[in-house]
Order: sequence, then C-alpha cells, then structure tokens
Amino acid sequence: SVVGNLAKDLGLDTRTLKERGFRIVSTSGDSLFTVNQNDGILSVNGKIDREEVCEKSSSCVINLKIALENPLEIHYVSIEIVDINDHAPTFPEKEKRLEISESALPGARYQLQAARDPDGGSNSVQQYKLSHNDNFRIEVKERGEDRKMPFLILQKPLDRETNRRHKLVLTALDGGRPP
Repeated sequence: SVVGNLAKDLGLDTRTLKERGFRIVSTSGDSLFTVNQNDGILSVNGKIDREEVCEKSSSCVINLKIALENPLEIHYVSIEIVDINDHAPTFPEKEKRLEISESALPGARYQLQAARDPDGGSNSVQQYKLSHNDNFRIEVKERGEDRKMPFLILQKPLDRETNRRHKLVLTALDGGRPP
C-alpha cells in the first residue's frame, strides 16, 4: 500500500532520485517501509500491526531517515500508524461460575474479569451488555485509559426454590463499526 509521495512532499526532482541514491537509512535490518527510487513513492514493506509495533502506546509514530547522496541531503519523516479494529474483545475465561447466597442483599456487587482487546482508543472495549434477566444488571467502572471493569449487581433477592440457577451472557463490545 502506498503511504505517500516523498519526492513530491520533499520537493525533490524525480528524474535525479536514482542517480542521487534516494533511500531509507535503516538503523535496524528490516524496515517497515520501502521507497521507490524512480518516483519517490513510499510504500509499506508488508502488513503492519499497530499493536505489535507500538504495543500499549497511545500514539504510534515511526521516524524514518531519508538520504540522498551527491550532494548529501538528509530528511526526517514521521509516519503515524493509525489503529484499525482488527481484534475482537475476548474474555480470559469462556465461562465463570459464581455462587451467590439467597441471603445476599440487593445492591451486592460481584467483580467480573474484564475483556481484553489489543486495539486501542475507540477500537478497544467500550461497553458491556448483560443478557436480559430480572435479578442482575451490569455496571462498568472506568479504570484508566482503555480499561473498563464490569461488575454484576444484584437487583432483587434470589430465591433458590424458584430458580436454582441463572445463566447470564456477558458481551463485550468494542468501538468498531460494526462493534
């Protein structure tokens, strides 16, 4: 995929790029980008996974050093890697069993494990939904950037003789379109 036209953006003559040795100066062996010496087009060198490149960082900027020889010219280019919604939220456990006494009072809170989503910002977990039931509701507490902790709240007393078991489905939704 094309990222941009470096020759145009830097005001360079495309006819002299090859003879001047237009290239990316890489400090590591593998560069995420390549530059075409004929037209100055900067392209990705392969698939870029923002979560892999920048991990938990809120901003992801890759700095490149572009060199031309004869005469020597150095340009610094910054490329911001923007997150896409390429991961779905997942829970650490597929199923969680809670044992709650029927003497528990309405308002009792039970912390649940948060879902994980490697995507950041609006593409991370944005909300939780609980399957419809009369006894419980879900409440979410903010725990810093991109961390939302779900709590199961007892709404009305439990009656073991009426219902021995409640099967609930907790769904984590990210901010993708569709979530």
